[in-house]
Amino acid sequence: MKTIVVPFDFSSYSLEAVKTAQKLSAKSGAEIICVTVIPSEVDWEKLSEEAKTKYPDLLEQYEEAKELLPGYIRDIAPAKVPILQQIRIGMPHELILRVVEESKADLLVLGAHGKGYTEGNFIGSTLQKVLRKSTCPVLAVKEAMNGNDFKKVAFASNFGPSSKNAFDKIKSLIKVFRTSVHLLYVNTPEHFASSDEIAQSMNSFTHGNEEIVFHQHVFNDKEVENGIIHFTSNHDIAWVVLVSGKRSSSSSYLIGTTETLLYKSKLGVLSVTV
Repeated sequence: MKTIVVPFDFSSYSLEAVKTAQKLSAKSGAEIICVTVIPSEVDWEKLSEEAKTKYPDLLEQYEEAKELLPGYIRDIAPAKVPILQQIRIGMPHELILRVVEESKADLLVLGAHGKGYTEGNFIGSTLQKVLRKSTCPVLAVKEAMNGNDFKKVAFASNFGPSSKNAFDKIKSLIKVFRTSVHLLYVNTPEHFASSDEIAQSMNSFTHGNEEIVFHQHVFNDKEVENGIIHFTSNHDIAWVVLVSGKRSSSSSYLIGTTETLLYKSKLGVLSVTV
């Protein structure tokens, strides 16, 4: 893992994301790019310098962020490795994804909510849009994760072919922390599978990854989300990996599960799209 992108909007949740990225960077040596987007519907990056002068409010916000951000990050989240900082103007989700593409990021870490969040609301709209379009795995957090949190993870899936492709995208992260991976199939009335079927799928999934410690679990619940929450609570697991694919696919959980877990729990949720 070489590059981690972290959106930062001065909210408490984005600070938790920065702290999480620092823990990942300290272990992996990855570079952190912190991107702050000043929201605007103006396509700022296509404007000429002369045209930009017609938006004095945006220019003022840009200069203010440019002046305050470096010292603010340094004070609230001190770290040995410097954080590269970018300030952009435009639609937040579009520019976050643009930075991911430009930097060829391996991981995007962001807060479950953004600036202006009111307790009790669903997750932020920026996160929802980023989850659906990001080309790299997205780790969404409510609270900062520490090194011990990364020692074990729940990989919740139906363990179809796409799940193995998704695991390949995060294998470097798993290896860095020597994470024990708890394979989790939540058996629900709507999508019931026999123990033999699940074991066969999990054994196929682990084949070729013998250097990683896996544990296999089947957990019965009426709903996938509640099953994941109850399982992780019972096993003292702080984060979960979900495979997000096309909504027509039966081999992976949907992005809606990611959103619901973030809303109902304090779990870190790593969404991997295939």
